[in-house]
Amino acid sequence: MNVKKILRSLACGLFLLFVLGGCGPQATTDEPQEETTVAIAPAPSLEEAGIMEDTSVYSQDDPDSIVYFYVTVRRGDEGSDTDHSFTEVKDAVRFIDDSHVDNDVYARALVQVGDETGPLPDMLGYGLTKTNARIRIRGNSSTVKPQKSYKLDLDDEAGLWRGQSNIALNKSAFDVTRIRNKLYFDMLKEVEDVPSLRTQFVRLFIKDETSGQTEFQDYGFYTQAEVPSKKYLANHGLDREGYLYKAIAFNFEPSDALKNFDDPAFDQEAFETILNCKGRQDNQRLIDLVEKINDTSIDINEIIGTYIDRDNYITWLAYNILTANIDTTMQNFYLYSPLNSEKWYFIPWDGDNMLHVKEDEMEGTAASYGGWEHGITNYWGVILHQRFLKIESNRRELAAKIDELYEILTPEYVNSLAAQYDEVARPYVTAMPDLYYLGNTLEERDQILSGLGGEITDAYHSFYDSLEELMPFFLYEADQQEDSLLLSWSDAYDFSNSPITYDLTVSASPDMTDPVLSETGLSAAFFETDTKALPPGTWYWTVTAHTDTGKTAQPMNKININDVYYPGVETLEVAE
Repeated sequence: MNVKKILRSLACGLFLLFVLGGCGPQATTDEPQEETTVAIAPAPSLEEAGIMEDTSVYSQDDPDSIVYFYVTVRRGDEGSDTDHSFTEVKDAVRFIDDSHVDNDVYARALVQVGDETGPLPDMLGYGLTKTNARIRIRGNSSTVKPQKSYKLDLDDEAGLWRGQSNIALNKSAFDVTRIRNKLYFDMLKEVEDVPSLRTQFVRLFIKDETSGQTEFQDYGFYTQAEVPSKKYLANHGLDREGYLYKAIAFNFEPSDALKNFDDPAFDQEAFETILNCKGRQDNQRLIDLVEKINDTSIDINEIIGTYIDRDNYITWLAYNILTANIDTTMQNFYLYSPLNSEKWYFIPWDGDNMLHVKEDEMEGTAASYGGWEHGITNYWGVILHQRFLKIESNRRELAAKIDELYEILTPEYVNSLAAQYDEVARPYVTAMPDLYYLGNTLEERDQILSGLGGEITDAYHSFYDSLEELMPFFLYEADQQEDSLLLSWSDAYDFSNSPITYDLTVSASPDMTDPVLSETGLSAAFFETDTKALPPGTWYWTVTAHTDTGKTAQPMNKININDVYYPGVETLEVAE
């Protein structure tokens, strides 16, 4: 049961109280009065209550509005962590070799809010002359783009902006529409059991005093997205004393990096390669959850129900599948658990990659995605999701939830909302400075926008297609001994239990042309050969799984060679 259901129950109780007890002064009489009872809605238990989000936090959202941020950037005190120029801040790259890296470079900033005329009275920062925040770029792969996203950390004494001290301003550099992130979170408000984020369209103006600027420069159109934090929990009626983690590269598997804070072997830097702790500084509850998920003697439906809220989990999974927000397997979500509850809940983060298939096809990047990156196959590589999806009744329940959401998030609804938001964004996205970096023609942008509703339908059908497919697998690291070379992989999986065989290919090229080694019809998930079969050097290999019913699957590995992605392929280094 979630908070919306609880409020409805309380409303019924109050109505009965009004009917049975009346209102205002009661008439007196000498006649004996019959005793009456008052109907009181029973309070649910903590485990029955669900996410308990207070949705009134969204009541003042105005998707047709724009907020103006005026940010003056200055160098911080000498020797401090903000002793940097704005150029140094913008040049910090947080994505190297396809992985997130902590490379936070800060400067000081005076953050002010207003309208198109400038900062306004009674708004953040008005009348201030001293800085009130720190500024850095935010994002991972987007940090290599010329237009940056920014994070503003307000000082404690600066006060709050809409109850927030961490302000994320997203350029959405990979989204030609520039509205997907807001669309994703605003549509989610229509869905029960999964909390959303408040978002706001923003125009950003920056005056870089570290380079001598005396006037504000127009940085274009942004979307501000509420950052899940203790303040977020409080603002949404959740437990700010609870547990909260941001997933960086988290697959719900045991890791040497996942230790408790008081463990002598705890390594903060290693831990933050997989998770960021945003709440209670105690990892034991999460460690216990991971151990349960990886203990196959425990029924996964006991875990998803007792330790992971079932309604929240299934709805979160269904929503991301239906919106084709595929980059949600190991990142772009938060995990939250109230202090006095055993349950964990998913909170989404980052939706600017949703409904992106047509844009990828138009830009020629669709080949970078593997054939598994859709429907349930996209989630097969994560043990939590894999264990859940192996059970037929769970797949039926997920399908029912996707059907339910598709009745709400219809193509017509998506297109209508996209058109409404585009009216706000278009004047700025199609003008400088955003137009210069848009990456598509305006005609192409219109085509992508008008097709977003159709992509909901495509994702819906793609989900049902994935239920009939052979599940993908992983290639393991090669094992080279003195006289042998062992190539192995995990088993593919077929819901119909058809026999599976494997074809192995090794090539000198990552596109797998002109193979130097080829084996077909392998019944086991490995191949062993003499080291002399391949000369020393760098090779590339892949495996294709087959059933006798015609299904195929490729590995979930993916490599990047010279900025080109090769899905289903792994590198093979043969030593002398």
